[in-house]
Amino acid sequence: MQPGKVPNLSLTRSEFAAVRAYVQGMPAAMVAGRYLSDDSDDDDAGGESALRLLLGLRDRMVQLAHLHSRQDLAELLEGGPGRSNRGMDRRVEALAELERLGTAQPRADHGIELWFSPALARRLRAQKITNLHILVDLANCHGNAWWRSVPRIGALAGAAINRWLADHRDVVRDERGEPLLRDHVFARGRLAEATLGPQLRQLVPFELMRVEESGTVAGTTPICDVKGAFDSDLTAVRAWLAANHAQQSTWLAYRKEAERLLLWTAMERGKALAMLDQQDRQDYFAFLRHPAPARLWVGPRAPRESAAWRPFTGPLSESSVLHASRILGALFEWLQNQGHVAEHVWQPESQAKRMASRVAVPVAAGTTLEPESLAGFLDWLAAQGRDPEGIRYRAAEAAVRLLQEQPIGFASLATLTRDKLGTHEEVGTREEVGTLGAAKARCGEEGLSAAARGALANHWQDRGLDWDSLARQPIVLVGPPRLPPTGRARRKADRSPGSGYSVRGLHALLSQAIDRYREAEDAEFAARSPRDLAGRRTRVKSAGTVGKAPEDSGADVEGHVDPALG
Repeated sequence: MQPGKVPNLSLTRSEFAAVRAYVQGMPAAMVAGRYLSDDSDDDDAGGESALRLLLGLRDRMVQLAHLHSRQDLAELLEGGPGRSNRGMDRRVEALAELERLGTAQPRADHGIELWFSPALARRLRAQKITNLHILVDLANCHGNAWWRSVPRIGALAGAAINRWLADHRDVVRDERGEPLLRDHVFARGRLAEATLGPQLRQLVPFELMRVEESGTVAGTTPICDVKGAFDSDLTAVRAWLAANHAQQSTWLAYRKEAERLLLWTAMERGKALAMLDQQDRQDYFAFLRHPAPARLWVGPRAPRESAAWRPFTGPLSESSVLHASRILGALFEWLQNQGHVAEHVWQPESQAKRMASRVAVPVAAGTTLEPESLAGFLDWLAAQGRDPEGIRYRAAEAAVRLLQEQPIGFASLATLTRDKLGTHEEVGTREEVGTLGAAKARCGEEGLSAAARGALANHWQDRGLDWDSLARQPIVLVGPPRLPPTGRARRKADRSPGSGYSVRGLHALLSQAIDRYREAEDAEFAARSPRDLAGRRTRVKSAGTVGKAPEDSGADVEGHVDPALG
């Protein structure tokens, strides 16, 4: 059987009859000649071929018994032909019972070896994919290209498993009877424009929203008809986005949050923006933490015009929910100033505002990561990095030490090259700048401590670079030690050899490190976001942005990162 081929467990009456005769002691060649097609002219070869064929049928029936959770039937058939009349009768009864049970349906708790070839099952099990539930979760998370994240599973095997999943998408269900496989996994084609309103059934991105309906919204104040309300919302949001198009990344963050809110108000509330109240606001933030139903709202990243597109890649973290609340607060403030809404319902209560100010900019009040807390985090990263496979921990340690010792922002770290070390503008108070100059004098021309140089040397060794021989070279300091096994990654590497992480990739790397440190060592670790790891000089420079509409430099990246750190 080919490694990527999914076995066929459909058995005919003739095949059951053949195995029944075999367990009763009839010679294999005679069984094959009577019940199965056997075109071999060589009696010896024909006998061996017939025996292999019968044993293969017997194995499929054992597998069928396991699928029906009938271990007793499986054990009887695995024993081979009966050695006594009683033994033969028991095996014949087992085959009759198995034939009555018929074809089994996949269940979420079925082991993958029950449905896939042994070679393919071994490869999946080696990656901790032990049952159908885990396999379906992986497909839900990554789409039909899930196999790219599984070593030793290629396009052939991935395509075979995808066909099997597609054939059984309505069969594999959870304990509540709901299909486990989400719609986006096998979505094909392009999205078309859809009407924004209570009748919306297909989620579409902002640029494909249109309004054509008319009528009143049931159960609401008749301030306008549906067409006028949603059409007015779209016009207002487009004007707001046009007024904030100075920076592309900021505009994209604004569009994402406005898009999600418009879809939620249309599908879940049937209300226009002007009709939302404080209860709607609370319900919406609860929805952001757990978008439901997940099959409709959550999916892996996909082109915005693709039918596989979804507004979320997963539940939002608390920092991402806070970031969304700031953006929507800016939107509703603008809508109120334009007369589009009568009341700014997105304005948090005073207690929530105080909490937001503490969480959003802890450095504005002069609080920073305690040196002991940061030292503990760095020591933990160094310890994890001593493992030969701890390459991502070594990259994280190098990134954190650079953020602490260089006067740069988080986004700048993604493009910081070695020839730029020690050349950045020194910001902060005069006392801090003097301290920085003294530190540079102690640490050398590049302004790095011995610990930072050691961490970078280890990280560069993972990347195949020699730290000592490449001084003052325009090489990005922190970059992926290993390229993902995708064509896109290879093309990027060919265009820009030695390129670093993207801002999103760097954020994912450090977010994962923080989360694992909080789980393993210090649940009270003060850093909630990678940007909290930047040195105090950099954060003091950005403290003047408190209270302003959020820009791209403060945007949080939500969603799940699949590859393990180690």
